[in-house]
Amino acid sequence: MLSRCFYYKPSELRKILEGFKNLKDVMAAPRPFFLSLGIRGKTLVDFLENRNKNISLCKKGIEEDYKNIKIITIFDKEYPKNLKNIYDPPPILFYRGNLECLNEKSLAVVGSRKITDYGKYVCEMLVPELCRHFIIVSGLAYGVDGLAHEITVKNNQKTVAVLGSGIDEASIYPKTNINLAKRILDCGGLILSEVPPGIGPQKFHFPMRNRIISALAEGILIIEGGKKSGTLITAKLGLESGADIFAVPGSIFSPNSEGVNDLIKCGAHPITKPGDILEFYGISAENKKPYEPKNEREKIILEVLSGGEKHINELAEISGTEVTDLMDALTDLEIECAVKNIGGQRFVKI
Repeated sequence: MLSRCFYYKPSELRKILEGFKNLKDVMAAPRPFFLSLGIRGKTLVDFLENRNKNISLCKKGIEEDYKNIKIITIFDKEYPKNLKNIYDPPPILFYRGNLECLNEKSLAVVGSRKITDYGKYVCEMLVPELCRHFIIVSGLAYGVDGLAHEITVKNNQKTVAVLGSGIDEASIYPKTNINLAKRILDCGGLILSEVPPGIGPQKFHFPMRNRIISALAEGILIIEGGKKSGTLITAKLGLESGADIFAVPGSIFSPNSEGVNDLIKCGAHPITKPGDILEFYGISAENKKPYEPKNEREKIILEVLSGGEKHINELAEISGTEVTDLMDALTDLEIECAVKNIGGQRFVKI
């Protein structure tokens, strides 16, 4: 009940936690005591009017629906130090899963909800290697965030999802990512939020969520983001908390890349391969043996694609290969993870 009323006012919630030796006393304390703590306004009025009426309902809900949800407060030793040091840190976090994830080296991967084929390809090229060395932190949102989690669990690695809603199944947003949330937990990952269970997404929740993401990660990798996207808010907050900012360059003609390109102009580290980030942190990547073409046709295709992405018709013309024969060869090369179809019958060499 307390967190449901005050979660969006972290400084007031913290004053209450500090002011009461036993939180059970909150449900009986008189109004003057709250005023003495500096708590006032409509939120306090609503809390005092509804606390007794709703306490039994809240208890019942927690017992019946939220058995697997745990709480950590800013006064607990397990509370992340980086998060404690930001402006207005969340006094209470609700979580499910492995809290130890917060003690491991982590990298936030965030970006546009309106992910393009280019953004998908970049995620699929970068994240599999990065998730072997970092806990991937993101927001379980549409687009880049969800795909970063998806790729990480496909590689059987741990990831942390920070939500802009309650973490109970009924409140998780977006609904299409409920199964992904379950898979994150199955892989030993963590789901957390300062939004109490039973509360769905609100517009103001997402900047709140972004400050948590930016504080939990040692570095922030940004893949696609427009000029006024929430992704840039995460980058700004990351700078304030001392995180390293990495950005993937995009087309100068794409509105979805304006924000990240501006970040690079302002000093963000440009990233074109996983090794750029690994080298920055002094991590040695395993050297993968390059794919050896099985025949002359595969050799020609790979040589042509070394010059950049190509449409299948362009690839057929340059290689002198019939499209039908080309499709068979490209299918074999995709199975070998030597090339990738990035959509629209365009292929790139991996």
